[in-house]
Amino acid sequence: MIKKVLVTLLVTVDTEDDIITPNGDPLTQNVVLNHIENDVYMYPVEEIYTSHISDYVEHSKRVQKRIEDLYHD
Repeated sequence: MIKKVLVTLLVTVDTEDDIITPNGDPLTQNVVLNHIENDVYMYPVEEIYTSHISDYVEHSKRVQKRIEDLYHD
């Protein structure tokens, strides 16, 4: 049986690392998002929402909305 699970990660990103974050933006390029983009994971992985930790409250509201949208599709 296949089930979807929500995994919350806190990723530390070196914005001066030209390989992991060549554009310096940790919200668009980091080790997790890069793996998703490059299809490294064995099963489908979808980015729901990415934000700075200082934006956690707003982030959690958007995650809730995104999950609700996923289940209403």
